[in-house]
Amino acid sequence: MHFDELKILKVIGGKIISRSDAVIRESEVIIKIDGRMHRQLSCLIENLEELTLGHLFAEGIASPSDIDITVDGNTISVYRKRCSRAQKPAIIESRLQVTDDQILRWIKELDRNCPLHTRTGCTHIVGIVYNDSIFFVEDISRHCAIDKAIGAAVRKGIDLSGCVIVTSCRQTISTMRKAIAAGIPIVASLAAPTTLSVNEALKYGVTLIGFARGNEFNIYSHPERVVPCRR
Repeated sequence: MHFDELKILKVIGGKIISRSDAVIRESEVIIKIDGRMHRQLSCLIENLEELTLGHLFAEGIASPSDIDITVDGNTISVYRKRCSRAQKPAIIESRLQVTDDQILRWIKELDRNCPLHTRTGCTHIVGIVYNDSIFFVEDISRHCAIDKAIGAAVRKGIDLSGCVIVTSCRQTISTMRKAIAAGIPIVASLAAPTTLSVNEALKYGVTLIGFARGNEFNIYSHPERVVPCRR
């Protein structure tokens, strides 16, 4: 498991009670590229190859086919088979369409697939939907959770232009740029977006959905990909 049971004092109605509490286990990992330090990340120490694949791909640094990855404890070493220039983001022209019912159903699935969040309250949850099947990733860092989800999709050979990413976390320009670099056309979140993320979504052709909960959500950009479900 990725948490420890720690002894704490809990204050309830003025009374102090001794009890145990599940606290998430945070780790620091280092990514090296061709022997040189690239980035230090704080995350759950699992799915580190997927983390690296997704990070380098979503940051436009390297294509998965151009690199080899080895993991030794908390150190991830990336060796480039060939040097490629950073990829510039492209406008997403996917014709993928989904219904409002699908969006709400996928968002509800977040709550059913977050065992670490249920136990500790300390993770973000990210799901990637493809052909109406979905898989989930949890991490203490929303950026690492997105990277791991994208990396897992890349390893599975999933065409990201046909995917929806659903998240529990707010959408900022940094998270939006990861979706854009990966070519994901629809981003749906339980939480709020920022103005910069909305502007970036408008500019690069991403359908951005926020405040998805209950039976409603907001569409901030490119609404043509969301169609009402016939009832």
